[in-house]
Amino acid sequence: MSDDTGLEGFLDELYPYRRDSETYRAIPEHGRPVADVLAEVRGYAAREDAMGDEGRVSWSLYCGDHDHYHVLSEVFEEFAHVNVLQRDMYPSATKFEAEIIAMVADMLHGEAAGSDVCGVVTSGGSESLITALYTYREQAAKERGVTRPNVVIPTTAHVALDKGAHWLGIEMRHAPITDAYVVDVSAMADLIDENTIAIVGSAGNYGHGLIDPIPELGQLALSKGIGLHVDGCLGGFLLPWIELSGVDVPLWDFRVPGVTSISADTHKYGYALKGTSTLMYRTKALRAHQWFTYPDWPGGLYLSPGLAGSRSGGLIASTWASLLLTGRDGYLDAARRIYDSAQAIRAGIDSRMPELAVIGDPTFLVAFTSATLDVYLINDELKRRGWRMNALQLPPALHFCVTRPNATPDVVDAFLADLHGSVAYAKAHHGEPAASGAMYGLGGTPQGNADVNALMGGYLDAMHDVAPDAS
Repeated sequence: MSDDTGLEGFLDELYPYRRDSETYRAIPEHGRPVADVLAEVRGYAAREDAMGDEGRVSWSLYCGDHDHYHVLSEVFEEFAHVNVLQRDMYPSATKFEAEIIAMVADMLHGEAAGSDVCGVVTSGGSESLITALYTYREQAAKERGVTRPNVVIPTTAHVALDKGAHWLGIEMRHAPITDAYVVDVSAMADLIDENTIAIVGSAGNYGHGLIDPIPELGQLALSKGIGLHVDGCLGGFLLPWIELSGVDVPLWDFRVPGVTSISADTHKYGYALKGTSTLMYRTKALRAHQWFTYPDWPGGLYLSPGLAGSRSGGLIASTWASLLLTGRDGYLDAARRIYDSAQAIRAGIDSRMPELAVIGDPTFLVAFTSATLDVYLINDELKRRGWRMNALQLPPALHFCVTRPNATPDVVDAFLADLHGSVAYAKAHHGEPAASGAMYGLGGTPQGNADVNALMGGYLDAMHDVAPDAS
């Protein structure tokens, strides 16, 4: 991989410790002292938390309260050794999971759908989305005899759906979006046929934080006799509280006829430890298609609720604790501050930076593009000034997903000042290649104009091979 792709510099960011700490390529002959290991780990944590603790990171860090993390870690410790698979040994796991699902059902207005609303706890948004695809595939095969299933989603829907469809042998059909950056319902209807097993809408989508027209999608799903999954992985634990604070949020949850399942991540705005999400169903009959059973295995009758076999009792217990510790008042207070901060960012862009255009009508995530400037140059300068944004493509854009650490007037004012300076930088360096591009999950990537295949090959090698040499 040549240096002009920026991969070597990128590796320095991805593996900054390869040049100043020991790299282990085999288990050491003798165990290291506990104090040494803890000191090394704490050094990494302090270094890596600094930017997020200052509120200068978009997305990723939703809570920011280290006291909250500490309490959840104490709860986790009590069940760190627990495998939820052994329910007879650890019946508390059943209590924790059932009550998480009940609380989420209440938050998502499950009462509007009746008493049959149910769900499961998963390891994250991707598993929730992929499990939903599996459930609809199995339902359509058993109830309608569908053997060549397809699902229709917006082009802005989370890419985990495409990944799941690839794994599950489902054709994924992508409906275009309107000028308002939400799905074109009419175009989606045109893509549905006798093999369509479900459609999907977002609340809100990762790129732009926008809510698709879920009531219209619900009517479309009902008219076609198919399921509608609402991907609330990002907004599912925030939008209900923004609405309760008095903001007019479009309907998207179980109050909408036709919505048959919803995913909502507890490890995002639910402020739980990383590694949990919820997948909610309108009916137990639909959820039953998620189960896998195998009666003839010599190891015994096998029953699994989803992809995972072993699951962490610590994560489920600490997620339950997070909901109880935060409480309705805590979620409502955070939602008000997040919404107000996002609107202040939006207003600052609209009033002070005519070179930028905010995408759609956001509530908590502000995405912006430019018709005249390279937004990746803007990102370069924001990064130099100590900010970690999320870069997008199609169209090139940046977004600031506001979370609790960002939701203060000081952070908002500092960001708008630095964004204004970064716009000036992009003007002054117009036509120069940007150092950053758009790669999901990373705030800065090698040049966007690098050869994609070469770039991805080098990146994946770096991510999944043994730690690279410092030389």
